[in-house]
Amino acid sequence: MADSPVRVLMVLTVRYAKNGITGSVMNYVSRLDPARVRCDLVSPNEPDAEGRAAVERTGGKVFVLRGRNRNPVSYLRALAGIIRSREIEVLHAHGNSATLYLEMRAGQIGGAKVRIPHSHNTTCRMKLADRLLRGVFYRSITDALACSHAAGKWLFPSYPFTVLNNAVETERFRFDPAIRNEARTALGLEEDAFALLHIGAFNAQKNQPYLLGAFARYCKDKPQAVLLLAGDGGGRDPCEALAGRLGLTERVRFLGWREDVPALLFAADAFVLPSLHEGLPLTLVEAQCAGLTCIASDRVTREAALTGLVSFCAIDSEEAFASAIARVKEQDRKTASAKAIARMKEAGFDARSNVERLMQTYETLVNLE
Repeated sequence: MADSPVRVLMVLTVRYAKNGITGSVMNYVSRLDPARVRCDLVSPNEPDAEGRAAVERTGGKVFVLRGRNRNPVSYLRALAGIIRSREIEVLHAHGNSATLYLEMRAGQIGGAKVRIPHSHNTTCRMKLADRLLRGVFYRSITDALACSHAAGKWLFPSYPFTVLNNAVETERFRFDPAIRNEARTALGLEEDAFALLHIGAFNAQKNQPYLLGAFARYCKDKPQAVLLLAGDGGGRDPCEALAGRLGLTERVRFLGWREDVPALLFAADAFVLPSLHEGLPLTLVEAQCAGLTCIASDRVTREAALTGLVSFCAIDSEEAFASAIARVKEQDRKTASAKAIARMKEAGFDARSNVERLMQTYETLVNLE
């Protein structure tokens, strides 16, 4: 262990919100040992009180930097200034494209010895900028991390990278039948209701309109079927309107963002993830820990299927996904959950072992430079 903590700056290139990248980053930050890592955080918007407290617990500070895409030059200068003034040793920036060059270049200017881009997806929206920046991006980094092999191959096709599994507090998702009963009562689910659960922001990637179409086909002759949609975002209103047009108003529950994710997973009978692309979705790992049968799009990386609970389905037709839902069989949830959690820990997805690996990575890289 070093005499003083490694000085790390985490950078979010997406909004601090209930999304996969923020969840992964804060799972790390909240478990860092302050004696070993002092972690500052840069975010494009103000974090919540819990996130700010997690950063400050390590002796770090939160910096809000807006305008990354609108005014990249000003953003770069401000970020370099933070890196210099805070004497940052390790710059660890999270995103999904070579636009992370902005952060890496700021790290070079600010004097960060270790500059790590961390890939969290298998594609990006800013494809032209990504393509144009790839060359200078690779020359600006010292090391590379990815949440999965698929995410790494996307951003670092010819550059060595290390997979750091998304950290999950596995024991939090151990199935509890008492909590299941309470949650189902609170959700107004009948005893014989078959509840499908989806968790995710309402955006194009998560593909909720397709899910609604598939659910409409599945539930035609299944009056006990209910679809629970946890999340929010710009696509929610159109999805609510679509549910109405499909005659699903009484069958689909729009829950908004929820803090009781384990309880929702316990209450559900199956988990559905029809995404168009994913790096390594935390929700799919958590659903397995809860002992849930999971149906995922074939666009989701197979690396997320750590147990036999996951089946993949081509999303070229709504009928195919509806048929996959129809094949779900009842199982012993407590046993399935216990086995899944043991598997997650063995595979390195448990938050405690995961954050230890991250701290060791920081310490090793700083000592090598």
